[in-house]
Amino acid sequence: MDRRSFLGAIGAAGLTTASAPLRQSFAATAAGPSGRVNRVAVIGAGIVGASIAYNLSRRGCEVILIDKRGPAAQASGNSFAWINATYFDMPPSYYSLRVHSQNEYHRLSREVDFPIHWGGSLEWYHSAEREKEVAEGVRRIQQLGDPTWMIDESRVAGIEPNLNLNGDRQVAYCSSDGAVDPGATTMALVEKVNDYGGSTVFPARVTGIDQHSGKIRIDTDIEPFEVDLAVVAAGASANEIASMIGLGTDLVKPATPGIIVTTRPMERIINMISYTTDTHFHQLPDGRVVLGEKAGPPLTEQHLTYLTERPNAYPTAELAMQHATQIIAMASRYVPQFLGAEVDKVGVGWRPLPLDALPIVGHVPGMPGVYLASMHSGVTLAPIIGHLAAMEILDGTRVDLLSDFRVERFLR
Repeated sequence: MDRRSFLGAIGAAGLTTASAPLRQSFAATAAGPSGRVNRVAVIGAGIVGASIAYNLSRRGCEVILIDKRGPAAQASGNSFAWINATYFDMPPSYYSLRVHSQNEYHRLSREVDFPIHWGGSLEWYHSAEREKEVAEGVRRIQQLGDPTWMIDESRVAGIEPNLNLNGDRQVAYCSSDGAVDPGATTMALVEKVNDYGGSTVFPARVTGIDQHSGKIRIDTDIEPFEVDLAVVAAGASANEIASMIGLGTDLVKPATPGIIVTTRPMERIINMISYTTDTHFHQLPDGRVVLGEKAGPPLTEQHLTYLTERPNAYPTAELAMQHATQIIAMASRYVPQFLGAEVDKVGVGWRPLPLDALPIVGHVPGMPGVYLASMHSGVTLAPIIGHLAAMEILDGTRVDLLSDFRVERFLR
């Protein structure tokens, strides 16, 4: 299944026709710890953990944000950061969640200052089979009211004049998609947590989690913390934390590395996200171009071993630059102006993926003082997950929009 399949939150206003109603159940049996939740530890300072921490903090909760390296140090800081829904055949509830999150990004960006660009997206492939799959997906989500169309090369030239499709192809165009700088967005959310009186603890590795007397004790290699509730938003480390709480099952597949190249600022070249068979790229508001590869040269066993031991880094600067040059050359077949780009950063992000590729959100059965939040794509879903998790934690409710994404599906 394509990356986009694994890549929608809600503002109080602006729900699209594709969105199911956001219903809440305030039943007395709602999951969650008894009593008022005043102090919460969020384990994982990626964009999802930072969003949950921000939403809890702005509602008056004392938040301790813990990470073994630092904010956006792993997958979040090395993400292509495409804010989208999906054309492909996934559960309607997942599509709806992603659409809600696109809406929530608009509200969040009015509260928090971070780089975001709403230019829409273009997606196309070099095989008739994939083009047919995309076209069928477009028809499916058009029935939900999504602003998406199949357009031809002449129409593409009118809206993205510097893009060369290298042939007469049908392209999926979605006008509602956008992109962010994920590292800057995560840092902006963390700064807001600090502004609201929260604290950040990193680098700190969690070594144990225990629930006793209505409290949660979190042991780290720095010091222990006692809180009312712990949120686990640990990304690729979710299985390690799940083992500590005795969940008895893995939550995510082994993480895979994704290479992202960011250039130094350039004049505005492209307006939209482009995603195709072998590459993908977009341009941030400050002019930096973000590029990734879909089918580049495989990483050597030595390189993979190195990345496992030292995540987010290349063995040498020379190797990093060689790989960046290959990725830029690949993208320049579609946008020749990229050939003059100067590399600013080459990042390696270890991408977590839940076992069934769908989000895992909610309280842990039998351990209501622990709340899970694991997903891909965290960048797309961070705003809605942060908003809804805070509601479930502080209001003792269960939000229907998250019903299909509970951890119970694995425990059964």
